[in-house]
Amino acid sequence: MPAPYDAIVIGAGHNGLAAARVLASRGRSVLVLEKNNYVGGMAGTRSVFAGCRNEVGASVLFPLAREVLEAFRFEDHGAEFIELPMMAINLAGAGQRPLMFYTSQRRQLWHLLRHHGPGALLRFARLARFIEYPASVLDRFRPDSPPRSLEELLRDAPDDARREQLRLVFTGSAMELIERFFPDPVKHHTFRALLAFAAIQSTYKGPYTPGSALCLVYTFAQSGDGGLMRRVKGGMGALSEALARSISADGGEIRLGATVDHVLMESGHAVGVVMKGGEEIRARVVLSNLDRPATFQRLVGETHLDAGIAESVARAEHRGAWVHMLFRLDGLPSYGGEWAWLNRDIHNRFGGAIVDSPEQLQRSFEACDAGQLPDWFPVAFQIPSVMDPSLAPAGQHIASAYGFCFPCKAPKSERGKLRDIAAERVIDIISGYMPDFRSRIIDKAIFSSDHFASMHGATEGDFTHGLIHPENMLAARAMVPGSAHRTPIEGLYLCGSACHPGPGVTFMPGYNCGLEVERVLGGA
Repeated sequence: MPAPYDAIVIGAGHNGLAAARVLASRGRSVLVLEKNNYVGGMAGTRSVFAGCRNEVGASVLFPLAREVLEAFRFEDHGAEFIELPMMAINLAGAGQRPLMFYTSQRRQLWHLLRHHGPGALLRFARLARFIEYPASVLDRFRPDSPPRSLEELLRDAPDDARREQLRLVFTGSAMELIERFFPDPVKHHTFRALLAFAAIQSTYKGPYTPGSALCLVYTFAQSGDGGLMRRVKGGMGALSEALARSISADGGEIRLGATVDHVLMESGHAVGVVMKGGEEIRARVVLSNLDRPATFQRLVGETHLDAGIAESVARAEHRGAWVHMLFRLDGLPSYGGEWAWLNRDIHNRFGGAIVDSPEQLQRSFEACDAGQLPDWFPVAFQIPSVMDPSLAPAGQHIASAYGFCFPCKAPKSERGKLRDIAAERVIDIISGYMPDFRSRIIDKAIFSSDHFASMHGATEGDFTHGLIHPENMLAARAMVPGSAHRTPIEGLYLCGSACHPGPGVTFMPGYNCGLEVERVLGGA
């Protein structure tokens, strides 16, 4: 039976849409199937509160590769980028000067010199130089680059010094790296706290846990656009919505509210999908934007998996150790106490992190790993309507927050209660800096990783599709040697964050998968 489509993409998350866009732009017949009624997945935008646009998942656009920007032309299809004068503010406790990150290099240098001193500036520059080489070989923003193993990286390193850098990054803890440049727990408190926090957000580790150094380096990897964070007007989902429009303009098809029951298999090959309700849809290739367990255990089925595939699927660790909150506020909260001076610049209230010492962060992780609520949560917060008033009704604001080190290993029957307690503690932490934050809350919604598992099909609610642990990255993210996206099942490809180069709203896994599949279709 002839296949009516060249490719079926399961899931309209940003990477699924990226792969579909590459194929549709080259004249391929593409069908994207999405179980939800909106595109973007964990980088989508929804109306959780009346009159608001809310991001359940990613909220800030990190660097994009030049090739991605040129290929997708988001702005030609209705997306509008918002430059951020202030990318993030990092608050590290009483008596500690906040650490700001500005888009203006001159203003950034002045801030570091004035508030943290020339010594801190020099140390930060030395850390950046040290990280530059190991970050570059991760190929996070390099298009169409098959993943390499650590053994290959060590073999190809230009000298022993760089080989030692790689060994530290892949085997050491974040604190082994941080203490090389910021050794004084008192004098360097703010930098140590911020860097330790950056090292654990996409892991299930503490900053003193071996292997946590890799996430720190991955976070600081740079792309061709200068490494600046931006917002997207209307929320992150506006990028996926722009991609969806461009796919339709190129003749591709997107079906929302369309749930795939399983992949259609014939003679060991993926030849299409079967929908809930029984409809069969055939294609020359099938691309899954889901993670490996969701793809192989749920959509393919164990009867089609040999021992090698099953072992590969089980290898990557999936955890969602966080609680996520959305808020509607009756106005813009203000800093109080020793931080009241921050109110002079409204951009200081856009968002950032609330962090404490690496030692406290390690204790929080260890409590989490024991299935207990930690006494203190590291918090990432944002009030995006500061930069984009269209997200909320006039006079109101929306806010979001993540509290990390949530005990996701606790019994499922207990996690709902623990989630609500954790949310109250996170609100208290934010209110310690903005005393009127709690009183301004009109509505709130609280999500744990269990919600992400049900809403987005992410195993254990893991938005990384495989945590940024050394054993999960680079070649370990591939299933077939020499390819980032092929699977051992003929005709089936992975196009999401489960693939190299990994998580983050970079569109790179989907873009790369589209290029690889196009070569296969073109040579068939």
